Amino acid sequence: MKTVLCFGDSNTFGEKASGGRFERWERWTGQVQKRLGDEYYIIEEGCGGRTTVWDDPIEEHKNGKKYLIPCLHSHMPLDLVVIMLGTNDLKNRFSLSALDIAYSIENIILSIYKENCGKDARNPSILLISPPQIENLTKLADILIGAKKKREELSGRLETLAGELRVHFLDAASCVTIDPQDGVHMDLQGHAALANVISERIVQILNDDK
Repeated sequence: MKTVLCFGDSNTFGEKASGGRFERWERWTGQVQKRLGDEYYIIEEGCGGRTTVWDDPIEEHKNGKKYLIPCLHSHMPLDLVVIMLGTNDLKNRFSLSALDIAYSIENIILSIYKENCGKDARNPSILLISPPQIENLTKLADILIGAKKKREELSGRLETLAGELRVHFLDAASCVTIDPQDGVHMDLQGHAALANVISERIVQILNDDK
């Protein structure tokens, strides 16, 4: 069995723009599990508001790196870690540039490599996903001023980073749709589209990285 850890924020958690949470089988992680079957174990580790490496002064316990390290040890040995973070780093309260966020994700990747949490104490493969696009913001507009343009820059920086660190890359904005109710969270069609693409990438990555 191949073990895949999906580590992300509210779009991995399955938060709805209208409030609440999509059902397990509706979320992209659950759909990936259904598509790939029993030969794969898809671990969903999404949390609304999760950042890369930053302590949120308003929402506590959202620092992704602090949670990630024990999470890796809890689920090891891992074949693949899928990372989709960065949206919450775009909030005004952090005053981060796209470059700062890219460096933060580099910190996350290098931290994974230090833990030897793959099989036979090796490193797992990594799929880095640039966050979904930000569209016309509604209730989150005051929290994410300027985030749309910054996210676009971040995507390019993360693709470059992935090449430098020799990890796999996907830009979620290339395939997902966003719910217009808030302009940030994926709708059902977005979850299905992302699941379809990631399912194929997981099989490809784990075959190529044997």
